[in-house]
Amino acid sequence: MQTAHTPIKFLLFFIDGLGLGSAEEENPALELLADWGIPQLSAQAAPSTHPSGQLFALDATGGLPGIPQSATGQASLMCGENAPALLGYHLTALPNEPLVNLIQTHNLMSALAQQGINVTASNLYSQEFFQARQGGTRNRLPVSTLCIQSSQTPFRFKKDYEEGRALFADLTNRFLLERGGSLPIITPKEAAHRMVNILQEADFVFHELFSTDSYAHKGRHQDLQLCLSEIREFLAHLKMLTNPQELCIALVSDHGNCEDPSSANHNRNPVPLALLTENQAVLDAFQGVEALEDVKSALLAAFARPHEQEGYPPSDWL
Repeated sequence: MQTAHTPIKFLLFFIDGLGLGSAEEENPALELLADWGIPQLSAQAAPSTHPSGQLFALDATGGLPGIPQSATGQASLMCGENAPALLGYHLTALPNEPLVNLIQTHNLMSALAQQGINVTASNLYSQEFFQARQGGTRNRLPVSTLCIQSSQTPFRFKKDYEEGRALFADLTNRFLLERGGSLPIITPKEAAHRMVNILQEADFVFHELFSTDSYAHKGRHQDLQLCLSEIREFLAHLKMLTNPQELCIALVSDHGNCEDPSSANHNRNPVPLALLTENQAVLDAFQGVEALEDVKSALLAAFARPHEQEGYPPSDWL
């Protein structure tokens, strides 16, 4: 059940390594949005608006030279701070001590929970994941896991998956099977139904998908294209299963990579923030976002806004 002050259900769908290419080049970020009836949203004209949503082109560089990386990009997104500027450089992979401290004190999920918002993460974890990262003096957990942990949000494990209330990162389990997992492949449609189950539990849901960046780094273009097509189908089914007035899907990334098949490395392209919703109050809260570190404050503002429609909270948001 939603709390009375919550304006909307919100899915923050983080896709690793998804930059905005130019209009003349392959642009998978725009292709993912086509089934929402907003193919005219343009990376060249961002921010651009359609009745079904809005697209922003976010700076992922932090104003620093060099190539954006995952630890600093994701920390900027989740903490509302310019993490590359904080460190003085772009940091790859796992957060170091200054970023761990930032995440533990300023992350979005904790901030929402402190406001009484019911938050969760949909990603499936395993006990082996944590056991393999125990010991040592350096942090061995990614930004997303630290955010979930510090917000005191329960992790989702195999029992949750068996009950239809968890998703592996790549949605369909293909990437999991490559890593020796045993779960069967599911369809994007089933993944969308699972996400609806999770959205019914909470006001804010975070999901991280990282196989895009992994496939791009390895030059596995066919696998990348299959992954992107499954994400697009997943989003299309979510659109059919939910009410766009009462759900916002925010699709966002941390740096560019998979939009440029000529390179296996990250790049300095802007990244998308696509708001898939018809809720004007939420769209208004995001006006003026320009960089990764702007997302947190905009999202907090969206939850702070009173809902503008009569009859809220909805008795059935589906």
